[in-house]
Amino acid sequence: MAKIAELKKKYKGEWLAIEVTKEEHGKAVEGKIIIHTTDREKVWKEVSLRKDKVIYVTYAGPPLEKGYAAAF
Repeated sequence: MAKIAELKKKYKGEWLAIEVTKEEHGKAVEGKIIIHTTDREKVWKEVSLRKDKVIYVTYAGPPLEKGYAAAF
């Protein structure tokens, strides 16, 4: 198991699906990587197959530059 912050650093610029193994104050802090990819659709497809697990999905990329917005 790894800290979520460490996984975000390791896979910077990718979408991550992480099986949550530890929470603190309702926030996911540790987990096991399920998939990492630049393709967001692949992540959600994999997550849809694991309905019995608590999964945290995040983008581990750099924050958007000032003046830019994102919509999903």
